[in-house]
Amino acid sequence: MLFPLFFMEKAIEEFRNKGLTKADIKIICNFVNGNTKRFKCLAQRRLFGEPLAYLFKESIFMSNKFFIDKRVYVPNPETEEMVRILLKKTKKNDAVVDVGCGSGAIGISLKLKNKRLKVYGVDIDPSALEVAHINKRKLNTYIILKESFYVDNLDIPNPDFVISDLPYGNQSYALPSIDIREFSYMPAIALFHPKGPLEAYKELIQSILRKGWKTTLIFESGLVEKEKVAKIIPLGKSWEYVKCNRNYSVTIIYF
Repeated sequence: MLFPLFFMEKAIEEFRNKGLTKADIKIICNFVNGNTKRFKCLAQRRLFGEPLAYLFKESIFMSNKFFIDKRVYVPNPETEEMVRILLKKTKKNDAVVDVGCGSGAIGISLKLKNKRLKVYGVDIDPSALEVAHINKRKLNTYIILKESFYVDNLDIPNPDFVISDLPYGNQSYALPSIDIREFSYMPAIALFHPKGPLEAYKELIQSILRKGWKTTLIFESGLVEKEKVAKIIPLGKSWEYVKCNRNYSVTIIYF
């Protein structure tokens, strides 16, 4: 008689020979809890490049489990550094707008760390906002979610901060945590602006200027060079390019 462990070991060997990494095999094994049929289904999908977050319908961000599916971009672990930078700057009752909120990972994480913050999450895609609402309920956190073209549709007093992780680059600027095969599974609207790198941030800056807000914008510039970021800074505005490590940067503009 052959035992279930035998079939699982054979399946693992099969996918190891196909080229699935040891790390991915381990993660999937832990998830399926000995179910060989389930393992083979998930392993094959991962072999083709589907993000683990879509396979498991969850992603860890700032130590919290967020629901994730194909309606939203998978949060990058590097982005946690931007959240920590903003948390150091905020006061208890500050208002923060998360532009391009997607799953809600950034805005909800801010609220979980500082419950006195007033957090708004805006996104152009209603289906992404559906996922943010799921995470808002899942993590028992209150933030205000709204469909908006950047901040144009927000009728609120001047916020203290705007934070954003928009489609700012192209494949050459992919962060180290990203497997570029995964891009084909993610929403196109969350990946690359058709007019090129930093274009989404240029449009966000114009949206803030139209509002006339006196605020601080913090956005993920990742691997984009300081010289290129400098070209989109509004005339007369002070700004910082914060190099967190050799593979990640955050840009701050003071309006």
